[in-house]
Amino acid sequence: MTNSKTIKKEQLTALSPPIGSQTPHYESEAQSKNIAWFLPRPKPDHYKGGMPLYAEDWIIELAKNILDNTDIKLLNLFCGMNKYGLRIDIKPEVEPDVLCDAHKLTEKVSGEFDVIFADPPYSDDEAKTIYGTPKLNYKKWTSEADKLLRPGGLLIVYHKYVMPNPNPDKYFVVKRVFIGNRVYHLPRVAIYFMKK
Repeated sequence: MTNSKTIKKEQLTALSPPIGSQTPHYESEAQSKNIAWFLPRPKPDHYKGGMPLYAEDWIIELAKNILDNTDIKLLNLFCGMNKYGLRIDIKPEVEPDVLCDAHKLTEKVSGEFDVIFADPPYSDDEAKTIYGTPKLNYKKWTSEADKLLRPGGLLIVYHKYVMPNPNPDKYFVVKRVFIGNRVYHLPRVAIYFMKK
């Protein structure tokens, strides 16, 4: 792994080889889809519920690698203190680019994005106690995000659970990244869903 904040495409490729038939050295498709990272904690902002150091950078770099495109249009949903793309959050104190409830995303945001990265609260209790926000409806906010994601684009859901495919008729899993950062701490999972 690298200590640098920026990861090069070659380094990321070594961590995450191409998928499917392009990787004959893998015994199964499952082996090529699932990878794990162990990243340092915490980020300098110490935002409660925030990601480990470098997680946002690496997740987005992997998306660029999967899409084979370094110039992506990114929507960062439930952004908290994340720094890339069009930052969307319901909390004004995190100074998002657009102050918006994810369940009503298309009322405030339009256009088409290559990647939508979502880091929602992990439970209704956490939404209320940690963030002071209303309960989440996974199907509703992913449906709103779907309206803004281009065909062939990626919806990345970062969560403490392996989240279900939001719509199997429209999406398929291309990558799962299990992210750990310390012992006796729940790992996180970034699931990359590609829109058909």
